[in-house]
Amino acid sequence: MKSIFLFVSFLSFSLSLLASKETIILGEIKATDSVKKNNSPSLQAFLQAMPTHFMHYLNNTGKYAVVNIDEIVSQSNLNLELEYSEIFEKAEQKKESIPKYLLNCNVVEFLEKVTRTTNPLDNSTRLNRDIYVSITMILIERGNASEQKTFEVPVFNASWDEDIFGSTNSENFESRKKIDQFAKDAAAEMSSHFMKEIEQVIYLHGKNGSQCFILAGYKNGVKVGQHYEVFISKPIFHPITKKKLAGGAITQIGSVKVTHTQEDVSTCEILEDNGINTEVASPEDLPIAKLAKQ
Repeated sequence: MKSIFLFVSFLSFSLSLLASKETIILGEIKATDSVKKNNSPSLQAFLQAMPTHFMHYLNNTGKYAVVNIDEIVSQSNLNLELEYSEIFEKAEQKKESIPKYLLNCNVVEFLEKVTRTTNPLDNSTRLNRDIYVSITMILIERGNASEQKTFEVPVFNASWDEDIFGSTNSENFESRKKIDQFAKDAAAEMSSHFMKEIEQVIYLHGKNGSQCFILAGYKNGVKVGQHYEVFISKPIFHPITKKKLAGGAITQIGSVKVTHTQEDVSTCEILEDNGINTEVASPEDLPIAKLAKQ
């Protein structure tokens, strides 16, 4: 499995820092006009299968409650419909918060090669499909759509055989099963990379007096004036086997404020220092900076 060109545009804060599930509206997954012009035979089936699978995998992360926009309203009337929806919280009721985020996805490449071979003995057909797909994703804060960050992960490609016997209905059924599995695998890959990039680790480096750097810049959504809490992670060992366990004990040791940003690095003022140390033996031991909750 080679896999998905995924561009995700997201806000300047990490959703992973939020304690409760964040609600995301999944917009319609569309194909660009140039993709539609190719008339790939599997495109429509792929577009129909993707939303359900993608919602399933994102919901299974336990950090998001994903709602399909088709289950709520047309996007053009979104604010009005959400305001009067019975799903979300009213002044007197404790329901789900109105979603702050809209996730739009576009298929920007869908290349499909189909090869057919007929068996003269039983008149069956061996059909081989080779599909490459590239998807663009944009996560938007509905109250502030101007802040975006773009990143990419490997493209998704798959090839399979379909053995067709008899009628056109048999061919359609076999193809839909295979395409649905392809969409499911692609959705799992998308969800995995979405979570990986949203939860990017930002290291603190180069402490000098009351100043330091964080290894992320404006292309990562970092802005002047933002506050970051500083943590260290210490390994945890099993008390009996002495084996190092996955994860670690997280301790907050300070906070910083961004004073200047560049593309990949930002200068910070140290506001609170309870043992911040960047003179470490291994880069993995550097303190970690996480955007403070606003």
